[in-house]
Parts: sequence; structure tokens; C-alpha cells
Amino acid sequence: MSTDVSTTLISREELLSLSTEILMKWKTPEIFARSISESLVQAQEAGHASHGVIRLPEYTAAIDKKSIIPDSHPTIKSEFSATVVIDAQWGWGQIASKLAVEIAAKKAKEFGVCVVSIANCNHIGRVGEYSELLAQQNLVSIIWCNADPAVAAFGGKDRLLGTNPFAAGIPSNGDPVIIDFATAASAEGKIRVARANGVSLPPGMIIDKDGVESNDPNDFYDGGAILPFGGHKGYCLSLMIELLGGGLSGNHPSMNSSYSHGNGTVMVVIDPDKFFGTAAFKDEISEAIKAVRATPAIKPQNPVLVPGDVENQQRQKNRPKIEISTSILDSIKAL
Repeated sequence: MSTDVSTTLISREELLSLSTEILMKWKTPEIFARSISESLVQAQEAGHASHGVIRLPEYTAAIDKKSIIPDSHPTIKSEFSATVVIDAQWGWGQIASKLAVEIAAKKAKEFGVCVVSIANCNHIGRVGEYSELLAQQNLVSIIWCNADPAVAAFGGKDRLLGTNPFAAGIPSNGDPVIIDFATAASAEGKIRVARANGVSLPPGMIIDKDGVESNDPNDFYDGGAILPFGGHKGYCLSLMIELLGGGLSGNHPSMNSSYSHGNGTVMVVIDPDKFFGTAAFKDEISEAIKAVRATPAIKPQNPVLVPGDVENQQRQKNRPKIEISTSILDSIKAL
């Protein structure tokens, strides 16, 4: 397979308008369509094409299959002081997640901590976006969700676990620390991007349907599975997210007979002001970040980074115009 990818530059406004127009044609209310498109474009700007506009064909197909109810509004299913369960009503995961951020921020500032879970929830997009929103309010967050089976258990070959992303946001006096990764060797969307661009995958990412390692993204879609990252350690973290994401949300672990689809999402939000005070906390975090950045690099041309740096660098690069794969943009225009 090729390793060269043809890219195109497109303005943020054009990409946002294109995405919004598509979602509205699929009966999504304009206020929802703009919010979802903003999330997709932000992911594209941050260098995460896997969670960008490439998701539009998947989303519109899900509407056609009635997996996504495009005009459905999320509601509060239950509420006990600092814990809340949101019912996404099988509408847009991004809309339910932004409601969860709003509720969790308010309650964390009241109680010091808040845990919100989301049931009946479709794909929520880039999980780190919600940690960024909370960090902007000087709140610490830990967020995870389970997902459709795509990942093999350690030593297994069948799809058993979701890619099960994990995110954390830690505010500082400068840019927040934003940790955001799939507990699989790759997010499924990155395999989707590789297939769309006709490029090979790095080793150790997927196995084919017979359990043999492969670098052809088509082998995943032909019945293969993604490997957990870090061997048994990544598998354990993924299993934790699977059980707690599915169990605390009521969306069910994906290997259970009651699971249908979607992201069982959990947000834990903490207000550092209720501990040692926001200012003192941010000073501590900022001092620690400074020490991390100052650590000698093995290769001087590759300084040690803090989680979130790569995304910020990509945003700077994409600020005049967003760089996007030509094949992906063509498919969106065709849609």
C-alpha cells in the first residue's frame, strides 16, 4: 500500500459550513448541527482526523439506520446531589456530552466533585474536547467511555472490547495538561483514515480474522481486531473502562447480551478550589510542567512534550487553513 497522502487546504468556515449543511440535510436541528460540526472541525484542527469530518458518512448512515435520532434531546434520567445520569435518548453523543459538561461543572463547584454518566449514547467524538472545556473552568476531569467491540483481549483474537478512550484534563497557569488516548493500539477512526488514504498501518496495531498481525487496514474491516496497547497493561485498563463505562451508565459492557451500541460515558469532575485552592493547585501543576519541559531530551531536536502540546502545535499549523486528506474531503463533498 502507498505511504503518500495527497492533502488539500480548506478554510475553517468552509469546512464548518459543509459539515453543518450535511447534518441539517439529515434532519438535524441547526443548533445541534452547528455544535456537532464545531466538534468535528476542532478535532480536525487538533490533528485528529480520525474524529473529524471523516465521521460524517458514518453518522449519516447511522441516521438512515435509525441508530441516531437526529432531533432527539438529552434529558436527566436521575440526580442525587453530586451524581447525575443523563439519557441521551439515542440522539447525538456530542450534544449529550456537552450537557454533561455543563451539569458536572456546576455541581463540582457546589460539592467539590461530581460524577455524570450518559446512557443510550451514540458516538461522543474526541473525548479530550470535554476535558478541555472543563479545564477552561479550572476544573480537573477524568472521562472515559466504552464502545462497540473492536479490540481483542490480550492473547485473544475475537473482537471483545471497545477502543475505550480515556481522557484527563488538569488546569495550570498556562495551557492545561490534556491526556486523551484510546486504550487500543489505535482509535478505530485512525484505521478508517488509513484505509481512506490507501496507506499501511504500523506493526502491532491490528490482527486479521485468523489472529495474524497485519498492516493492511482492510484486514480489520474484513473481520480482524485491534490489539490493546501495551500488552496486558492496556488490556487491563481497557477492561476497567469497559466494565465501568458500560456498568455505571446503564449502556452495558459491550460483551454483554444487553449491549446494542454506543458509548457508555462517565465523567468525573473535581474542583481543586475545594481542596487546597485553585491558585495554589495551578501553581503546583505549573511548576511540575516546567520541570517536565526542562528535562534533557535524548534527541535535542525532539524536546520532551506535555500531553496537549501536539494538539496545540497542530492548531497553530491549521490556523490559516486546515490541512485535510484530499480523498476524505472529496468523499465529504460527494456526501
